Amino acid sequence: MPDEESYLDVSLKKIAKGAGIGFTGTFIGMALGYLSRMVIARFLGASDYGLICLGFAAMTIAATLSSIGLETGIKRFVPFYKGKGDKGRIKGTIISALKISFPLSLIFTFLFLFYAEWISIQVFHEPRLTPVLRVFSVGVPFYVLANNFIAATVGFQDLRYRVYVNDVFQNVFKFLAIVILLALGFGVLGATWGWVLAIVLMPFLAFYFLEKRVFPILNTKVKAIPIGKELFSFSWPLILATVPGLLMGWMDTLMLGYFSAASAVGIYNAALPTAKLLSVVAGGFGVIFMPVITELYARNRTEDFRNTYSAVTKWALSLVFPAFLLMCVFSKSVIKIMFGEEYLVGATALSILAFAFLISSVIAFANPVLIAFGRTKIPMACSFVGAGVNFVLNFCLIPLYGVNGAAIATGFSVALMNVLLLFFVYRIGKIQPFRRSHLKPAFASIISVLIVYIATKYLIGESLPALIIMLLVFLILYFFLLLIFKSFEEEDLMIMRAIDQRIGTKSDWARRIIKRFL
Repeated sequence: MPDEESYLDVSLKKIAKGAGIGFTGTFIGMALGYLSRMVIARFLGASDYGLICLGFAAMTIAATLSSIGLETGIKRFVPFYKGKGDKGRIKGTIISALKISFPLSLIFTFLFLFYAEWISIQVFHEPRLTPVLRVFSVGVPFYVLANNFIAATVGFQDLRYRVYVNDVFQNVFKFLAIVILLALGFGVLGATWGWVLAIVLMPFLAFYFLEKRVFPILNTKVKAIPIGKELFSFSWPLILATVPGLLMGWMDTLMLGYFSAASAVGIYNAALPTAKLLSVVAGGFGVIFMPVITELYARNRTEDFRNTYSAVTKWALSLVFPAFLLMCVFSKSVIKIMFGEEYLVGATALSILAFAFLISSVIAFANPVLIAFGRTKIPMACSFVGAGVNFVLNFCLIPLYGVNGAAIATGFSVALMNVLLLFFVYRIGKIQPFRRSHLKPAFASIISVLIVYIATKYLIGESLPALIIMLLVFLILYFFLLLIFKSFEEEDLMIMRAIDQRIGTKSDWARRIIKRFL
């Protein structure tokens, strides 16, 4: 077991505590965000839901282009200068990022306002999309401001305020606003405004937390030392990496809108966010992972860096792989229960996309490792490869296979890009995160899911009550097999204790059982 005062111990505890609050917040956020999509999809139907998905895609792309990678720059430079005790450059990092990104966001807002009709008719052949695009364009500058402020709080290795603003507040307000406006009969525009109003309020709350709880930007005693040139030099390769990645994330939706009807976009966007639920794990660990390993790298703690990378990958695999298997074998039931029979044709796409997000979640930590190394041009190159493959496959497969073609294109390109990132981590750092012990949770997952599937398919059926009961049976069976295979290690007990301390859970009973099987 690592020494209590070792850097590895400290680093894993930081990630575990961050993941504890991260999982809680991300789960709440994704659940409410998913619920908002379900309400829109069921209330308005696939066609109108597709229009809102296209509008949100346009806003996200505009906001990301406006940020030009500066959010990641903030997350890298804030902990770097925090480690050196340089408050002036911490303040300079945040202010320099705002001076660059906010004016760009206003430019994109006006472009979308003026060209919304042309985009709707000439590109998507859907005049009803015009007002939706214009409403979403209002949210671009607010989205950019909020993300910059949130990135600054994350740079201080504190996930609480990201959870409060992005996961909880935004999704709670969005859900309530959408439900109220739809109930009042405002239709598509009501749902759109409900979505955007939540985004408009985000930066105000994020700035409050940054100023009052983390690092007072308005404090005149700390003089900002501008690092705009250094920040931009670090960040611009990231935007070149982010843009292809962003396009890859939205290329399927946009090209479905171009080649097919809005209803196909709606059906696909029932499968896509469902598969993305698998990314909760990587998201919970990943946000705090990069600042922690950046600090380890700055302190030249090579062995601790390597072990931290491996441990986090094991946790991701142990949680994501069984969820992936369940999502695949019960794909039709999941889609029908969540969105209704109109969206049932998206079940195959759900299985394909789930596999892509399994690969992405397990290998996801290769990207922050490369950023910690300062090798930002490599993610850029890998993103270009992924985006290029994604575009070609979408162009070829969507006209032939529709929704399933989009899923194949996205699934293959996402997997390819992440495998390339893992390859470069090994080539540069001579490290890889996998150990032979990682096979144990994989085998436990396969056996557990197989037993549950057979029991459900041939004994009790796939009704909602039956699926809930079998999910509980699966969790018990999976935990039992993890014990039998001796999948747990001393580090895992330390992680469980750290999560208990952060979110107030009590897993003493589980730790006592696990100790008997170490």
